[in-house]
Amino acid sequence: MGGREEKAKGEGQGFFLEDVNIEGFKSFSELTSMSFQPGIGVIMGNNGVGKSNILDAIVWALGEDDLNRLRCQRTGELFFSGSKDYPPASRIRVELIFRRGKEKPSPAVRLVREMHKDGRDIYQVQGEVRDREEYLRELVLLNLPHALKSIIRQEQINDMLLLDPWERFLWVKGFLPGEDAEALARSIRERVEPLFLQYLDFLFPLGDARLNVLEQNGRRGLEIEVTLPGNRKRKAHQLSGGEKSVTSLALKLAVFEQLRSPFYLLDEVEPSLDYTNHKSMQALLKTLSRKKQLIMITHLRSTIELADTLHGVRTRWDGSSFMKFYFVMDERLLRLYKCC
Repeated sequence: MGGREEKAKGEGQGFFLEDVNIEGFKSFSELTSMSFQPGIGVIMGNNGVGKSNILDAIVWALGEDDLNRLRCQRTGELFFSGSKDYPPASRIRVELIFRRGKEKPSPAVRLVREMHKDGRDIYQVQGEVRDREEYLRELVLLNLPHALKSIIRQEQINDMLLLDPWERFLWVKGFLPGEDAEALARSIRERVEPLFLQYLDFLFPLGDARLNVLEQNGRRGLEIEVTLPGNRKRKAHQLSGGEKSVTSLALKLAVFEQLRSPFYLLDEVEPSLDYTNHKSMQALLKTLSRKKQLIMITHLRSTIELADTLHGVRTRWDGSSFMKFYFVMDERLLRLYKCC
């Protein structure tokens, strides 16, 4: 792959994750493959079948080593632990195939991360073995390291709103580490806030909000102020659970937009929203999917109806995960789904 030329190709040309192949990772005892298209890919299944492990596999293959972010306490938990029918995995392997554009002749980028129980950690780009530093440099050229940050999990959706303003400013800085405090304050006002208001307008059509950058004793803080229908003005910590989810989602997506990641990973971000907000979120997701690929775990019919691809995950009797079904959602299947 060719350095700056590859970087140029990775931007603005429909770069998307087309295939994921997982073997031996967490609950996946056998090679499991899934395919996606630009737009919205929905992963569905009962609780505990291993849906979130797919997102873990994706970020692990992109170089994530933070066990907390991988929902583990020790490295051994990344390996399938074994069952009556399947032996414990001695190797885990995740392959990601990205493509630039939907046309089949368009070039593909093949990335592989493989780990063995003896501690060997192997990386490949286009079939060539690279060391970790070379692999991470290739990811930088493709804007893929940002994908490690552009993930929202159900249990973390409100975490940023629970911070005090000073911690919240540092939270934003963690996404945009190259900017000093003054430049970051300017970015929040000029780039993040307009998108935040745009996204929040989908979910709170009659509401309003402001991002106020505070300064005290040389420190910067970020206060979020939301005006709800009926002219009720509240700060972030005063919002109800569903209002927090809506506000947090809008702000996180506005920050993600600064990262230029080709896709967002969303893990059950809707459950605390009421029916009206679910319908409003459909409009937001449609808007986002025009520019970004969304890979979403959900149980909600309103989100499933938006899917370009639909993946059903199930478990065998021994607890190992497998892909029960996959199909591209066309109008005929969508009508059948809505009917039945």
